[in-house]
Amino acid sequence: MSESADVGIIQVRDVDPTTLAVLRERARSLGQSLSGYLRDLMDADAATETNAEVIARIARDREPVELTMDDILAARDEGRR
Repeated sequence: MSESADVGIIQVRDVDPTTLAVLRERARSLGQSLSGYLRDLMDADAATETNAEVIARIARDREPVELTMDDILAARDEGRR
């Protein structure tokens, strides 16, 4: 975890008791506190791009491909010969 002055505190209310028990057990099995385990989960989630983020990045960073329907059909038919 990077050190930052912008570290925040998150409080989650109304967590299902079964969910809480599972998370506590998973943290314990890894030798972590519940807080540390949840922080690692959030860090991993934040570091993983969503599908929408990947699509937006590709759209932003790539040149568009100009194809007509005729181009697509010709390429398809060429593979059948």
